[in-house]
Amino acid sequence: MVTATIVWIVVGVIAAILLGVLIRGWISVYNKFQYWITRAQRKFADVDVIMQERLDNIHAQAQIAKKYDIYEHEVLKDVIEARSGWRSDADLNEKVKLAAEVENTYLKLQAVLERYPNLKADQMYIALMERASMVERRLRKTRLQYNRIAQQYNERTRKFPRNVVARIHSFNELDYLEFAGQDVYQPKEIFAD
Repeated sequence: MVTATIVWIVVGVIAAILLGVLIRGWISVYNKFQYWITRAQRKFADVDVIMQERLDNIHAQAQIAKKYDIYEHEVLKDVIEARSGWRSDADLNEKVKLAAEVENTYLKLQAVLERYPNLKADQMYIALMERASMVERRLRKTRLQYNRIAQQYNERTRKFPRNVVARIHSFNELDYLEFAGQDVYQPKEIFAD
């Protein structure tokens, strides 16, 4: 009887230790996911600021197009829709999709504006193009940084046993921020936690 009690106590202690290790590991993995999703959100907040500058620039270009009686109705309508569609309350993956739509709108507007040589000589247009160039450089750099973080986070959501924690706590993969003519960052290796 005493031997059976000792065995059950030992089994109970071992089970408690294993359960403690398992819970601690689970919490650690969960906290790492929180860390990476927060990093992605912070980096996309940088993209958000630059995208807002870009939207303001697109709107200004559309106003110049109106000044020169360039009425490409569909493109100007797309500019207005892109500007109104950008909201701060959208989730991260939705904002990534909206950013791609803004990129397409921007490219369409650039194609329209390129067809008007008198417009290219306008001082306001020249200043906007210089500003747009600066915004594009900043956006490219920030987009690559966001994609690096998203890629590292996505790797963690796929690997066992982390993928179990990810599924249970709804840590879904993040979309990459892709723009036409720009490569998506794909690192060769992922660093360990």
